[in-house]
Amino acid sequence: MFHLYRRINYFLTQAVKRICKTAQKRWVAFLTGFVFAIACFLSINAMSKPFSTSQYCGSSCHEMNTAYKSWQLSGHYVNNSGVVAECIDCHLPRKDKYFTHLAAKAYTGSRDIFKHYFGGSYNHEDARQKVLDKMPNERCLGCHSNLSAKPSSSTAKIAHEAVLNPAEELKPRCLDCHQQLH
Repeated sequence: MFHLYRRINYFLTQAVKRICKTAQKRWVAFLTGFVFAIACFLSINAMSKPFSTSQYCGSSCHEMNTAYKSWQLSGHYVNNSGVVAECIDCHLPRKDKYFTHLAAKAYTGSRDIFKHYFGGSYNHEDARQKVLDKMPNERCLGCHSNLSAKPSSSTAKIAHEAVLNPAEELKPRCLDCHQQLH
C-alpha cells in the first residue's frame, strides 16, 4: 500500500512539474506576443499619421490638387464653428471603427498609388462622380447628426427626417441634395 502511495505521489509531482513548465513557456510566449502586438499597433499608427492629413492628399498627388483647393474654399474647411473636416473624415470609415478604417485606408491608398503610376489619364469629373456614388450617409451623419435641430426650411426638415428615418423602399442620400460640397 505504501509503495502504491509513493508511486501515485511521484506521478502527481511529475505531472505538476510538467504543467508548470508548460505554463511558464506559454506565459513567456504570451508576453512576447503581447509586447509585439503593442509595438505593431504603435508603429502602424505612427507611420500612418503623416498620410492622414488633407495637406498630404492635396500636395502629394496632382490628381487630388483640384479637390484639395476646392475643399479649402468650402464650408468643410472655412465655417463659423471653426471645425475643419479632413479628407479622411468623409472618404474613409470613422476612426472609432479602427480595423475597418485601417483596412479601407490601406486599400484606397494602394489603389490610388497604383492608379497614379499605372492608371493613365485622370478625369477629375469621373473620379468625383465615383466618390459621390459610393458616399454613404453615415459619413455625413458622423458630424451632422443634429439635422432636426435647426432646419433652414420645412422642406429641409422633411428631407432630413427622411434621411434620418428612411423607409424600406426609399433610401434618400445626403448627396441627393448636397452634391456641391466643394
